[in-house]
Amino acid sequence: MKTPYKWLAALTGVGLLLTALNVHGVEKPITIVRFTPPQAKEDVSHDYLFQALKLGLEKSVPEFGPFQVEFMPVSLGQAQVLQLLDIEGVLDVVASAPTTERETQFRPARVPLFMGLLGYRMMIIRPEDEAKFKAITRPKQLKALRACQGSSWPDADIMEADGYQVVRIDEFRDMYEYMRTGRCDYFPRAITEGYGELASHNREFPDDPLLAFDDILIHYTVPLYFFTSHRQFELSERIELGLTRAVKDGSLLALMQRHPVSKVVFPLSQWQNATIFEVDNPEQLKTLRLYRQYLWQRLPAKNIVRE
Repeated sequence: MKTPYKWLAALTGVGLLLTALNVHGVEKPITIVRFTPPQAKEDVSHDYLFQALKLGLEKSVPEFGPFQVEFMPVSLGQAQVLQLLDIEGVLDVVASAPTTERETQFRPARVPLFMGLLGYRMMIIRPEDEAKFKAITRPKQLKALRACQGSSWPDADIMEADGYQVVRIDEFRDMYEYMRTGRCDYFPRAITEGYGELASHNREFPDDPLLAFDDILIHYTVPLYFFTSHRQFELSERIELGLTRAVKDGSLLALMQRHPVSKVVFPLSQWQNATIFEVDNPEQLKTLRLYRQYLWQRLPAKNIVRE
């Protein structure tokens, strides 16, 4: 007498499984997500961003279905590439620091991709200048030197507003050439990206290497977000949902801790003795969600210098 009920339970279970597959995978089309390619050979942090994008998409498969990431075939500067978001079928996602204008024109998935560590900047310098940089104790000394920055990077505006000299350069691939040829004195790079970029550069130019200087870090509060067009609001919601889950379950932090470009930052306790030159961000957005402390990692440095 129990056998029919066992068969009924088994059939019901199969039915539920088929229903779940029907809803969550089989009938949902694959979402093609077009992403930017690396900007240059030194742009080794691009792979981290690619992995973070995939992580956000994977964490949201139950609601949105399968996906495939493709790369746009041409590398362009940040200002140019953002405009392509409004052209359907060309580009879907761009990683960028937010500004009021960008948050108005495009739609951000508001999860900081480096969990706040993007704002801590080491400096890439020429080896012959190391003694000069080691002698710096106050921001005004650093402000007398020239920093390489991207023409359309919000970082350039932030540093200029605080009195730093900035050399604006259109193409990322040219910035290391500016350093080698002395047209810039230093190139501030996030601690999550600079060391990997420097290693890549020095492999390509072994006779003209550059040097990492991290006795002093520049810091300002700035995240990196994935942006889409407003037309792609569902994709933006999907990425934000998936990345929020990745932060909460620890998988985004785990990615940072194991990825070749960012793992050098950990453990964060190694930065306790670093000197940090704090820079105000005049356009620090209310949308940064600093109150959501689980989204942000901070260095435990004790020597914070303001001017």
